[in-house]
Amino acid sequence: MISMHKIIKLVHKFDVFLQSKKGLGLIVVLVILSSLGRYVSSDSDPYQPKQTRLDASGFSHNRAYKFAYFYYYTGDFPLATIHNDLTYSKEGAINEINNRGKDLIMEYTHWSRLGESARILAYLPNAYLKGSPENPSIRLFNVLIFTISLLVLYFGFWNIKKPLFGFVLLVLISCTPFFLYEIYSRENIFALMASAFFIILGLNVQVLFLPTLNYFKTIFIAAFSGGILGFFSEFRNEISIVIVSLLLLYILSKTIKIVPKIVLILTIIFFFNSSKKYIRNHFAMKFEKTSHLVSSHKGHVYSGAKISGHNFWHPMFCGLGDFDTKYGYEWNDLKAYQYAIPILNKKYGMNIKYSGRYHTDDYYDEAGLYYKKPEELPNYEVIMKEKVLSDIKNDPVWYMEILCKRVIRTMTRTIPVPYLGWLLFPLAYFLIRRKYWDWIKLIVVSLPLSATSIIVHSGKGSTYNSLFVYFVLTIIVIQAYQYFKVKNNKSNKEVIT
Repeated sequence: MISMHKIIKLVHKFDVFLQSKKGLGLIVVLVILSSLGRYVSSDSDPYQPKQTRLDASGFSHNRAYKFAYFYYYTGDFPLATIHNDLTYSKEGAINEINNRGKDLIMEYTHWSRLGESARILAYLPNAYLKGSPENPSIRLFNVLIFTISLLVLYFGFWNIKKPLFGFVLLVLISCTPFFLYEIYSRENIFALMASAFFIILGLNVQVLFLPTLNYFKTIFIAAFSGGILGFFSEFRNEISIVIVSLLLLYILSKTIKIVPKIVLILTIIFFFNSSKKYIRNHFAMKFEKTSHLVSSHKGHVYSGAKISGHNFWHPMFCGLGDFDTKYGYEWNDLKAYQYAIPILNKKYGMNIKYSGRYHTDDYYDEAGLYYKKPEELPNYEVIMKEKVLSDIKNDPVWYMEILCKRVIRTMTRTIPVPYLGWLLFPLAYFLIRRKYWDWIKLIVVSLPLSATSIIVHSGKGSTYNSLFVYFVLTIIVIQAYQYFKVKNNKSNKEVIT
């Protein structure tokens, strides 16, 4: 049996090796080969959904695939056709427009109108690899971004002389059923928030740990981080919460003085907003161009409502259904529609026709291709907001109980193993007693990703957004190693004496 002394000695040698450039190169190769192997093998033996998010539709691949054909071949968006017998070539796409232009559509059910148009880019890596958008997939996009995020994350900790911490963190992340399924097997983007966070942390972790910084390099990294977050948030708006983690990195930095700190924070916010605005303007211009194209070919122009991203008060309304037993809330869109539409008709005289489906019985077009969604209707969000805030104001104890239950569920249903989230409290006590403030700050930086499950809804796997448990477990492992290392060194000194 291997003694603790030998284990500590082996870990120390491995830590020293990881600090070298050869060690860095080895980790880079292992991460890339591991991701490639998992991606290839998952085609024949896909990972099972042991841990997954079922609280939202997310990317909605069953609708989105319709737009991949023309976007790949002609760059037009949002553009699709009612036909399925397509010729997969640029010439075929052009012929489809010229010869069957009257069957062109700009919306399929309700995908393109919901904003977050950068999602369509997720199809491109797979399409470029195959040379065709036939049977489109976003799995390769997920794998590429996830692999890059792991490499950037590890390099960040290697750069601050903490490669062992980065290695343990990579192992925990890479072995989690949630990421294995969401990244390598599922046609969705629920793991993109974590990937964005890992990239941001890897790029900026030095501001928490290094005693000195190159301010020119730091402001460039801050600008790039804000820009890339803005970009990813246009795939799914909930990724915007990662900017809180990014800002916390700079707010909590003891190295950066107050004036440069303000400049860096403003830089992040500016590039985040600019990136989002650029993406939205880019796709708004494509929409106008596509509208003209479809109109000129006598196709079905979409002239209905569009939103820039997910609404806020609709999910807040539905989200209260995770624990409410008093006011009729339920994590069900239909419940919200059934509440709001009668009020819209009575209070605002809208005369909306509704028969209990996920859309109204009214259409934007005479052909009946583009139905109206309740979320798009004027004053719908106002009604949701009034209902939620009224119930919270009239019964704050009820709402506080829901928040407490969400916190408990978030702490309990963590990944990789349930209940490990509760280790946060004894670890925090230990770190505070030892005044290990940098580790405390690192945990704090990871906490905003739990916001969705605490503020909006905690059921159906939404707690898997939380990442703090990875840092809790990694810190515990590293602290245990440091403890036994010191103890081992003391024992060696006593033997020599």
